[in-house]
Amino acid sequence: MPETILTPELQTALDEGNGFVQGSSFVLMTVEAYREMMGVGSEEEMRASVEAVHRGLADVEAGRTHDMDDVFRELDETYGTVG
Repeated sequence: MPETILTPELQTALDEGNGFVQGSSFVLMTVEAYREMMGVGSEEEMRASVEAVHRGLADVEAGRTHDMDDVFRELDETYGTVG
């Protein structure tokens, strides 16, 4: 996908807003701000997150899952939490 060139005004707003600009119906943020917000600030963290998602999807496809009600029941029995 081609990169969109920001207007100088939007770039200044991003710089002054620590990577965030909010309008009445939109939010614009830098890739760095998005990654930091999502907990994947570095390339290594991003790669590890994507790999974890792929492993999770493979588990689902292979049937390595647990019934949600069973998991919540076990959590409640172990920690006294309500699921």
